[in-house]
Amino acid sequence: MKKFKNARSKLSVQTFKHPRIFIILSMVIINILILIVAAIIAVVIENDYSNIITAFTDGSVKWMLTPNAILTINDPATLVLAVGVLIIGLVLFSGTIIALTTNTLKSYFDKKQAGSGKVYLEDHILVLNWNHKIPALVADLLYVKSRRVTVIILSDVDKTHAERQLRDAIDKTDASKKMRANLNVLVKTGDPLLKADLEDVSIAEARAVLAMNKEFPSSEGGVAKSDLNIVKIILGIAQLDLARKPNIVAEIKDYRTKAKLETMNRVVDRLRDFDILPICFDRRLGQIIAQTIIERTMEDVYLALFSFAGSEAYRIENITFNDVLMQHSHVTPLAKEGDDVYVLADNNKDKMMREPTPFTAENITMKPWDEKRMDDVYIVGENNKLPFILEAFDAYERLHNSAFHATHMPYDRLDELIHELNGKTTPATVLLLSEDAKESDALDAQVIDALIRLESALPKEKRHIIVELLDPKNDRLIKNFNIENTIISNKLISLMLSKIALFPETASFYDHLLTIEPSAEGRDDYAIVVKRAETLFDVAFPWQTGSVKHFILSVYQASDKRLMPMGFVKGHEATLFEGNLHAEKACVIESDDRIILMKL
Repeated sequence: MKKFKNARSKLSVQTFKHPRIFIILSMVIINILILIVAAIIAVVIENDYSNIITAFTDGSVKWMLTPNAILTINDPATLVLAVGVLIIGLVLFSGTIIALTTNTLKSYFDKKQAGSGKVYLEDHILVLNWNHKIPALVADLLYVKSRRVTVIILSDVDKTHAERQLRDAIDKTDASKKMRANLNVLVKTGDPLLKADLEDVSIAEARAVLAMNKEFPSSEGGVAKSDLNIVKIILGIAQLDLARKPNIVAEIKDYRTKAKLETMNRVVDRLRDFDILPICFDRRLGQIIAQTIIERTMEDVYLALFSFAGSEAYRIENITFNDVLMQHSHVTPLAKEGDDVYVLADNNKDKMMREPTPFTAENITMKPWDEKRMDDVYIVGENNKLPFILEAFDAYERLHNSAFHATHMPYDRLDELIHELNGKTTPATVLLLSEDAKESDALDAQVIDALIRLESALPKEKRHIIVELLDPKNDRLIKNFNIENTIISNKLISLMLSKIALFPETASFYDHLLTIEPSAEGRDDYAIVVKRAETLFDVAFPWQTGSVKHFILSVYQASDKRLMPMGFVKGHEATLFEGNLHAEKACVIESDDRIILMKL
């Protein structure tokens, strides 16, 4: 009895593990038994079969496998037997095989529809986890000019929901059909913490891995949970035997996590061969928001710089700043770091194009100018960026002796703020922060509600409002409000992520650029400023130069090599220099044009 139970148990385990194989074997055995029984009956009723073996091979097997064979049977009893064997074979064996094949195909299509199964890729960007930043990140990759881009997203997100958001973000771009054809985006259902799921997305062949912060709706321990998830993902990747070590860009919430990841990268044996770039985007965004309050066109400048549409930052190794300026025709040098120079260029190919400049600097005079003195700022709401915004304000005050008053308050004190603003005679700016510890369908709800209340309670001349949104879909909902700027946090983060993932050598440039702090000489170097042309140049307007490079050289020399022009803001559009800067084409500067400058 015990042996029977053990055998039954083993059979049950194998049946559970390999159900299709068990069913096929069962059907084969049943059909063989039926054929043997039919052969025995055939020997009894048909004199032509001398033994069971003959009746089996030349009778029952032939009837099942060759249905036409029954047409040659003359004996009625044998014919009935043959028809019975044929029908049973069709029902039990052929029917089972057809059913299993159909079910297998259905399972295959269901897996593909659900984003399951192995995907064979190479040189792709692997995005782990899903959040609101990813659609904007993917949409910007449409503008990558130097290569075809394949992105695969591994997450537990609903595949249909994710694809709908991606399609919506792509449809909002002005990308051509050719640009769209160069971008492949796949969404795969899985868990980034599971080895099998990582192998299913060909992580061994990935060019870069973006470990995105998983969204936790609860503020209670939310930051710790999201960063812990990133740490686990990186440790999980380290356990894989990868011949090609992809760059890992990790989005973190807590700035202290950066030091932890850098320590892991240094001390964990299996992580030492990886380039891990932990980026605290809340810190970066806090700095961008602070700079946008100081100079309200700054967000447009950063959107232009971070996007792949137009020019972006590249690194040229082992070259001097002056060589780039005078010998490279398609780039604008931005900063020197060690033996390398960061440049503004249209693509990786253009950054190396050399042609001596045919222009010399025009002798112009620059007017003295001071850094902008800021209005009083009222920050409403709280999120992880708030400490970094205040930190940037403090640094700005120390650098430029530009004292101002910054007040922070929760949304439930909005009526108090309205009363105070109505009583003020001096300018003030209101920053509405979107609280990020919310369910996805409640993101930006407080900002929209506060906008409605401020719009109705404040006179138009006192509505100096800057809004931070987390969900890019909400941008169009507030277009008709009287606001100075809409800072779409997740879009800016997404653009920075795509840049650093594809060009990790530029991470240091962005790190310096977005930090407001004094250099060794006590100056705010490595910073972008935007100034109106009439406040900068003592020239007759409109001022015309022979080319963009002619304009660049003139400003560079006139500023004693302390300022490098990198673009214009004409109207409300920021445009960075791109293409052949040596081309002899008039560069016209109007008095109210704003010049985008890099401090050197």
